[in-house]
Amino acid sequence: MSEFTLSYREVTPDQALYEKWIEITLHTGSRGTQSTLQDIKITERANGYSYLDSTRHYTRNRFIYWRISSDTLELIEQSLDINLTGNTVRYRFMDSPIIDGISVQETEENVIILVPTVCSVHMLRFPHPSNYHKQDDLLGSHPNLAAPSIFSKASTLEARNPNNFYVFNNPSTAMDQLPNLASSFYDTENGEAIFILSYPSLELLLIKLNGHGQTICTELKGESLMPRFLSGLTEKFRAKNNDAGQIVSTLIQLIDYEVYILTLTRGGHLKFWSSKNGQCVAVIDILTETGDFGRDRLQHAVLKKALDAQENDCPLAIFMSFPSGCQFHILKPIVSGQQIRIKRLNTLTSLESNLIDFSLQCDRLWSLWRTSEDDCVIHTASLKSGTWTPIIREVVNDIQNPVNRGECDPRQVYLQHLFHPGRFPLHVINKSLGIYKKSSYITSEINLTSVAAMKQAISLAIESDIQSCFSDSEVMDHEYLEYTEWCWQKFYSCCLQYHQTSLRPLGLMVIPQSSGAVLLKKATFSFLRPTEPLEHMILCSDYMYKDQFINFALLAEESDLIDDVMTLFEVLVYLDKQLNNRFKTEFEQKLAINLSPNTVITNLLENLKIEVDGEYNNICQRVTVLLNQCSDLYRAIHKVLELLRQDSTPANPDNDVNPSALHFFSSSLGVSFVAASLRQQCQNRFAICRDLLIICNILFDTKQLQPNVYEAIHSVCKPEIIYLTQANYVMLWMTKLPALNNVPQENSIQRLAPIKLTPAYNIKPNGAIFSLLELFSSSTGGHEARKMLAKIDYNGESMAHWHLSLLPFISYLRQILWPLKNSTMLAEWLVSSGQHVWLQQYVKMLSSWCDWNISSCSFLLAVSFLMSAENYKALDLFQIAAKGIFTEPFMQERMLKGDKGPQAYINYYLKVIHLFELHKARDCAIQMANTALSIVETDNPLLATLYSIKFKHHLALKHYEEAFYALKSNPDHERKKDNLRDLVKTLLDEKKFDVLLSFTYGDMDELFTSILLTRARATDATSNVFYDFLYAYQITRGPLCHRLAASIMYEQAYRLSQTNTTDALEKQVKCYLAAKNVLQLVDPQYAWVIRPSDPDEDEDEVILESLAGSQKDNEVFRIKKQIEVVDIEIIKKELIFSCAKLKLARFDSSIPSNVNTPVELVTLLNSAGLFKTALEICTTYNLGYATVFESLTLKCIMLSEEENPNAWDWLVENDLQDLPANRDSISEVVWQLLQDYLEKYEEPNMTTLHKIVCKKIINMRMYIPFWMLKSYKVRNPSEILRLLHCSGRLEEAFEVAHEYLLAALGYGKELYGFKVPLAPNSPAFCLPVYEIQCFIKELQMQNDKDLLRPFQKEHTILKELFEKYLATATRISNEKCQLQMSSFGSIGSVANRSIF
Repeated sequence: MSEFTLSYREVTPDQALYEKWIEITLHTGSRGTQSTLQDIKITERANGYSYLDSTRHYTRNRFIYWRISSDTLELIEQSLDINLTGNTVRYRFMDSPIIDGISVQETEENVIILVPTVCSVHMLRFPHPSNYHKQDDLLGSHPNLAAPSIFSKASTLEARNPNNFYVFNNPSTAMDQLPNLASSFYDTENGEAIFILSYPSLELLLIKLNGHGQTICTELKGESLMPRFLSGLTEKFRAKNNDAGQIVSTLIQLIDYEVYILTLTRGGHLKFWSSKNGQCVAVIDILTETGDFGRDRLQHAVLKKALDAQENDCPLAIFMSFPSGCQFHILKPIVSGQQIRIKRLNTLTSLESNLIDFSLQCDRLWSLWRTSEDDCVIHTASLKSGTWTPIIREVVNDIQNPVNRGECDPRQVYLQHLFHPGRFPLHVINKSLGIYKKSSYITSEINLTSVAAMKQAISLAIESDIQSCFSDSEVMDHEYLEYTEWCWQKFYSCCLQYHQTSLRPLGLMVIPQSSGAVLLKKATFSFLRPTEPLEHMILCSDYMYKDQFINFALLAEESDLIDDVMTLFEVLVYLDKQLNNRFKTEFEQKLAINLSPNTVITNLLENLKIEVDGEYNNICQRVTVLLNQCSDLYRAIHKVLELLRQDSTPANPDNDVNPSALHFFSSSLGVSFVAASLRQQCQNRFAICRDLLIICNILFDTKQLQPNVYEAIHSVCKPEIIYLTQANYVMLWMTKLPALNNVPQENSIQRLAPIKLTPAYNIKPNGAIFSLLELFSSSTGGHEARKMLAKIDYNGESMAHWHLSLLPFISYLRQILWPLKNSTMLAEWLVSSGQHVWLQQYVKMLSSWCDWNISSCSFLLAVSFLMSAENYKALDLFQIAAKGIFTEPFMQERMLKGDKGPQAYINYYLKVIHLFELHKARDCAIQMANTALSIVETDNPLLATLYSIKFKHHLALKHYEEAFYALKSNPDHERKKDNLRDLVKTLLDEKKFDVLLSFTYGDMDELFTSILLTRARATDATSNVFYDFLYAYQITRGPLCHRLAASIMYEQAYRLSQTNTTDALEKQVKCYLAAKNVLQLVDPQYAWVIRPSDPDEDEDEVILESLAGSQKDNEVFRIKKQIEVVDIEIIKKELIFSCAKLKLARFDSSIPSNVNTPVELVTLLNSAGLFKTALEICTTYNLGYATVFESLTLKCIMLSEEENPNAWDWLVENDLQDLPANRDSISEVVWQLLQDYLEKYEEPNMTTLHKIVCKKIINMRMYIPFWMLKSYKVRNPSEILRLLHCSGRLEEAFEVAHEYLLAALGYGKELYGFKVPLAPNSPAFCLPVYEIQCFIKELQMQNDKDLLRPFQKEHTILKELFEKYLATATRISNEKCQLQMSSFGSIGSVANRSIF
């Protein structure tokens, strides 16, 4: 792999997520150090370690870094490729400040971190990341899934394991001093941790900890190098030159498979100590190698080894600081037999003097320096060239307070500014809030982890501050606003100050596997990434040379142009330095309102010329002089424009996909890193375009170009510069946008499905704020860029280097975002992720100048408007977008299915209509359907679909008349039926019967009726308005439909008979009445309806006789009736039956009304006292009146025995208005009612009902009323006599018999129905002679049985009267016979005939 020759640039990823720390406190039990701890001043330091394996996604771009602050160690694990959970742990070594000598070593199973403190050494073991990913090859892995960090299971128990730490005692000669330097190393071969600790008193303590509780502690001494006879001189020499022997740096290094301890003294001696025997085996004077610097006193020195070299062949770097300058010596230890010597590889001299940290790679040196302004600079140098190149630091923006022009609430302005993505980490805002509260004497505890809670806490704190200031006095509005603004400025100042403090650099960590580095700061960190050629040229123009660009195809293919391009960039850099921030800001603001860049830059230069004419002329002159150095200015500008258009590493589409590459920069940190890097590149590219445009204007103003060059630049380059300026501004604008919250609704998938989009879920943890670019990079954009990256032809190890992975990845992502292309991926993602505001602004910015995908963008913007409930805007845009369905890839892919001509437009409109339907925009769907109908041909099969769509949405909007006309216009009969069914259903549900009646159905009339009837039959009969509407509709149709109207009413009544409620009965009665009345208007021969026959009815047997002479038997058929014909008389009967049931139900709801037979109904009516209705039912159905009169007689008898006032309840239901007015006694009224009914319902000359009533009275042992006996005597005295006699009523029977005989003899004949007495000329009549004889015999028997002879008198009188009657009857009979015989001339004898 070729060396990266360009510069590096600092980029700070967004670190807004709040870190949740695992806190572990260790008490090592240090002995004797507590009294001296206050004298120890440990400088805050930071460093880190990156995993060695760069071929696997879970260790590539993954690193550990730590910060040391007194006795606290913070360990953080980060990865750019996978998200980690539980990745922060904080160790607190109580009363044991940590020495900067921490090291990390990987083994197959563990990651071991060695930590030395002033009184103890610790070996922290954590599982290797591979332990969490053993199943990835089998199960696969997903980039968005988080993996546990190696620190996720860190525990106090493990850290306190005695096998993992050792508390040491100071050497005896060190007395009360504590070690100030330390180094650590893990020997994987022996499985032991090696620590070396150096004391200010020159002692060295070697500690070996093997993890099994075995510890070897050795004090290193240097006497072995001196002969014994010189030992005394050695002590004196040490005493005299104690400062020169002071150890300033230590290192543990594996050389030739043996572990050595290296110490560097202030005197410049590099000593090699054997870790086996603790003896010093070599001393090398480094100062002899420093040239002129060797004469100066060594002030500071640091010894480090290369990070990416093999352990046995690892070069060393020694930093030496002298009063006259600083040097880095790159050395390589070489073991020759028993001797160790060093080989000088390189020496680099630095102009800086205050070193913070440095790191060595085999081919590069990194250094971090503190400047006199308390800032820092970073330099890197290639060991081949030995030339220092500065690393471009990121400028901390927003030093000025947010500008509030008085139009907005300060709270809104400052909160939006504070929580803008990437501006302030949450922990900075949280700490600043604590500082602000302390300054405002607000002492509530602050520990917030979410953006929403933090915003609320800030607002409450500032409001509390404001209220405390004005609590005791009235305040004017302007004073309140001024103080509010001051409070917000004060809080913002706290954030800035703390943020500046958090940016103080503590260390530099190099990631050799990625050819990048991490700048570790007090509370944050930033990456040092490789730059692209354009960045290097614009930011490091003083350090660029031609050979740097030989590895970049676009420049290497025309190497003769590189010098001209470099000269052109010198001009661009010069111009950028001359332009102030106001000029740059105003240029961007004008572009934001869609002004042409050329117009804006011309106006700004005109204003600049007016303001500083002389300075402007000097600038123009300087620019002209520099440009004249270009041999071909046109080609140079054209080459720069080519670099602006395309700069990515081409991916071969035929290459296989590298699965590991799909994880590149997919973690939240990696996405933020990429987004921040892309933001920087977009800013640079926009500045280049702006400055190129200025150069064009200056060249045109000075007119010092040759005409052909002028014309080429003016006609070719300048239009493209304007075009690229606008495109890059759009890119820059997008990189600064915050992402909007979006929680997709349940129907989001359904709404986006027609255009083949899937909703993006961007719910953010703890309400964290991400930029739009981060969100896009973490979803669609990042996935597509990784797919392209995965096809680059690099091996896994080489591809891990950022200039081979990060820069191409950013380039691919920039290509996806680039507006001047056919892809609409960004616009699609903006729709699917709910970023509707940004999409609207994005399309607005492109619409004035960009012709690429204008129809597709209009379509997607319309979808966005739809999802934002701006339907009419969407309608206009959908119609505009239709122009591009044949020309733009998105429209062809998503809208067409190989259709051409008008059919394609129809299909497009149908899809748009579907979108409107999903968003309930029915009026817009109708308009779109009208648009489609305006171009559709009459024979197009989709014509019916469009009319159906119109109908459906008109109906939903309650445009019933328009809906009816739409269905009538539909050429498809089946669709017309379906639409009519929907219309009828809707209007019936809405009770819009008048609207239904207002339509003229024409040939759809039968269908309309069928639909209504089907609906009526499918609806419960009790609350069924459809039958009523059908009845009304058939009546309005005229006399020809009256029978159908009657049939409808009868059907409803028939169905209601199955429901036993009062309302149903009432409705049933009305239906029967309506059916009867309308049938009476029909011709009698058609006055009938049909109904289903009884399913339980037996089948009829029909015999079909065989033909004469046939040998076949007669055929027998069984036929079951399916329907019955119902005429008006049957309906009348059913009406009476229903009225009776209704009356019964109204009278007493407790009586069951599920009666189906007249007999049952009469029984219930009798029990309720509704005798008049019961008699009507009996009359209608030809039933006997016996039960009615029995019941009524019983009521009379019971009320006679005991009157019940409640009897009036049923009495009034029997039409008492025809009875006499005297109603003082309820029993009299009842008897009168019985008398009235007997007179009304007893047939002439019949006593059937009289007999029933009298029997009931006799059975109840009551006396027969006089009116009853009177009526009975007239109608049938013989029967009453017989009834009384048989019932044992002898006294009453005597009276009847006595009066009956007298009436026959002519005494009171009218009382017994005789018109004339017994006489020869009277009509023949007969008396019950036998019954009277039996009665007389009964009286005789009663007298014979009783000594008192109780009926002696009655017997005598009746017997004498009976004998008299017999004598008279005999005489009269003889006389009548003689008279008749004489009249006919016949002779006969009737002397012996008796009349009975």
